[in-house]
Amino acid sequence: MLKLFCVGVGPGDPKLLTIKGKEIIESSDVVFAPIKSVHSESFALEIVRKIIDLDNKVVVKLIFPMTTKEDRLIPYWNKAYDEIRKNVLEGKNCVFLVEGDPLIYSTFNSILKIINEKKEFEVEIIPGISSFQIMSSRIKIPVVDGDEVLVIAPASYTESSGCRTAKLREDFPKILEIANTVFIMKAGRVINDIIQNKNGFDGFFGELCGTESEFITEINPELQNRANHYFSTVLLKKKG
Repeated sequence: MLKLFCVGVGPGDPKLLTIKGKEIIESSDVVFAPIKSVHSESFALEIVRKIIDLDNKVVVKLIFPMTTKEDRLIPYWNKAYDEIRKNVLEGKNCVFLVEGDPLIYSTFNSILKIINEKKEFEVEIIPGISSFQIMSSRIKIPVVDGDEVLVIAPASYTESSGCRTAKLREDFPKILEIANTVFIMKAGRVINDIIQNKNGFDGFFGELCGTESEFITEINPELQNRANHYFSTVLLKKKG
């Protein structure tokens, strides 16, 4: 049966790639990797190259621009799908690499939607470890337990331009009302607002979690004047 594999390669440390994911990549003929532009490199590909020799494989870099404006993205999604489709229907063993997990704020979600609509071949997804899971493992506190509620959300809304605002999402207070634990993704630019509105919660800040540049700390005033990285995460845990 014709099939595309999608492997979550984790947040940065190649040792966090699953055994199954490694085996699938090693047995592949064609490796697809997402990039932001023709001038950028693939973070997912960099992770894999540290432990798997890709010299005897065809590596295809697929462009997924850094915008959330769908009308700009659709042509890139279709082009990526067509390239994947061509190789899969030729009977080649194909794998799509995704940093973190393939189904959590992932470039693969747009391709998966097309695959499910067209039904021209099968897809098998191998989960990966996400950066927020690494962060909680470093802090060593339970994420949720019993009847507790977990929320994972981007720090801000998307503007009409396709970029994210520098303002904390308006429903943040409502999230804190229902949640025991909150992971706020891409939170660096709104850390001031989070600090001011996290009443009743202990807070932790993580940056590039799972990579060699990992930085994790309790939320403190010094973060307000720091040049926080785009790939930053805040963990809020309700006190008591």
